[in-house]
Amino acid sequence: ISVGTELLLGNIVNTNGAYLADKCALLGFTNYYQTVVGDNFERLLKTLETASERSDILLLTGGLGPTQDDLTKEVVAAFLKKELVLHEESKNQIIQIFQRRNREITDNNWKQAMMIKDSIVVDNPNGTAPGLICKKENIHIILMPGPPSEMIPMFEERIIPYLKQLTD
Repeated sequence: ISVGTELLLGNIVNTNGAYLADKCALLGFTNYYQTVVGDNFERLLKTLETASERSDILLLTGGLGPTQDDLTKEVVAAFLKKELVLHEESKNQIIQIFQRRNREITDNNWKQAMMIKDSIVVDNPNGTAPGLICKKENIHIILMPGPPSEMIPMFEERIIPYLKQLTD
């Protein structure tokens, strides 16, 4: 599931979908569906409901940023009926990144330090938006940032080893 109105409008080409389809096929996973959904709470929630009825692994990219329209974590939390909690390690990483870049942190950046309760936080050394791995019964829900420069290394270094544990 690729999240972002900019993808629907054609402002950005969805290279993440092609990349993930290729890599998952090489891992032996069958990809039956790909969905692009805009930055809209209700439509993304409906997309998750539909996807969870037909798949046991959901890969989501995008919507983890600091802006008001970045809703992926909030929607997945609502879907899972779990709260968002402050993740101190992510908060500290955000502080370090902004200090290295000599930039001031604005309040909206703290949104990226909020994580879904009981999820596995996936570090993002290439940006400020950590990924997440969540479970609902037998469904694995993996959230990754949208920028390919962040998503690809995260997928290759952290998500592939996790996925390999799910299959022989």
